Amino acid sequence: MVTYTSSSVKDTEDIAKKIMDSIPEGKNVLCLFGDLGSGKTELTKGIAKALEIRDFKVKSPTFTFIREYKYTKGTIFHIDLYRLEGKDDLLLEQIEEMINQKGAIVVIEWAEKIKDDLPDNRLDVCFEYIDPTSRKITVF
Repeated sequence: MVTYTSSSVKDTEDIAKKIMDSIPEGKNVLCLFGDLGSGKTELTKGIAKALEIRDFKVKSPTFTFIREYKYTKGTIFHIDLYRLEGKDDLLLEQIEEMINQKGAIVVIEWAEKIKDDLPDNRLDVCFEYIDPTSRKITVF
């Protein structure tokens, strides 16, 4: 477990780079947990920046569930389950296929909605409000 404090978007980007620089071999799923507006999408933007994705603007996929961003070694799959209302077997099958792709990084916002269906070999990243401009980010 590692804990960081972010007081800005730049801090969150720096934390994302630290996470990507230290991500263990074989772990390609990052599950993001936290309240609305706590920084999950900002961390994903930082991950994209750390992987040198410059051609696309990373946006929350709230209305599409999944966005894909190509990088030199594969694809980042950015999944937002905020609007998911119940178990969706087809979506779970798609996520499993993404996880198994070579070079895939799968970032799942609101992962608690499918946590029981995700692999144990993942990183959980929890966001907590400290105050209006600061967040505690814990990586498990």
